[in-house]
Amino acid sequence: MYERFAKKIHAIETVAVFMHINPDGDCVGSALAMYGFLKNLGKQVDVFMEEGHCYSDGLSFFPYLEVINASERKQYDLGIAVDCGSASRLGSGCYKRFMRCDQHFCIDHHQSGELFTLPEDTILEPKAASTTQILFKIFRETAPEAIDTAVATLLFAGLVTDSGALTFSSATPETYRVAASLCETGIDRYDIIRRLTKDTAKKVFMLSAKVLERTEFYADDRIGLIYFSEELFRLTGTAQKDTEGIINRVIDVIPVCLALSVVEATPGTFKIGIRSKNGVNSAAFAGLFGGGGHVAASGCRLYGTYEEVHDRLIAAAIEFLNR
Repeated sequence: MYERFAKKIHAIETVAVFMHINPDGDCVGSALAMYGFLKNLGKQVDVFMEEGHCYSDGLSFFPYLEVINASERKQYDLGIAVDCGSASRLGSGCYKRFMRCDQHFCIDHHQSGELFTLPEDTILEPKAASTTQILFKIFRETAPEAIDTAVATLLFAGLVTDSGALTFSSATPETYRVAASLCETGIDRYDIIRRLTKDTAKKVFMLSAKVLERTEFYADDRIGLIYFSEELFRLTGTAQKDTEGIINRVIDVIPVCLALSVVEATPGTFKIGIRSKNGVNSAAFAGLFGGGGHVAASGCRLYGTYEEVHDRLIAAAIEFLNR
């Protein structure tokens, strides 16, 4: 099934692996798992993330973090983008570096997106709960002996992140089988799950408490909205990266079927996180604003004042649910 990827890997020596902007656990886990897997095959591998972006502190236990943006090499035989549904998600700097590679490959699981590699050089499996779920199958078919404890840890961490520790609707029987196979490699599954789903820095706890206290509900409580302002970040000593996962507390409220997280990225620019359940298509809603993602989790960006963005979102959400 993954013969083309295997042929490319065996024929090249240098590889650059690329993440999307503000990468989550699945993206970082995918990129670093690819790094470890290819290093175990004797390849020269580097990993890149767009300058000015960062990952959550909760990922600090991941193996190989020190290799991210550590190389100044300019040219590569192969560029691999992981967990990235469009060229714009790479960031302008990483996209330019990606395109300078002699060959290209993309591995992703986002339902909505825009292909930026040739169809034959793209592995897209929207039904996979995480990109690491796909990578495990690719690695197992290509060179199972290269899946060591570090690689398995990263693959499992990405799966835990994007499947909500196997609690999201995206977790299929295959997801559970992949999780079981990774557990059989000897990884510390309890420690990984605890670090990703339980451990919380005090400042992030305070951010969560303050923003959830101000949650707004609309349309008979079917819509829930939280707002992370720059003022709130200053008050709690947190940053945008610390908002990850907090929106899940809103979608967990029983009547809510569409949860919205509005994050003030810069003055006039807002990052919108979207979660849904009960058959509501989050990706379709994000598509109204040029965004995308998965059925149950997606996102977009909006511009204007907070009041303008808030009103646009709520009006669109009400109309969307009443279709």
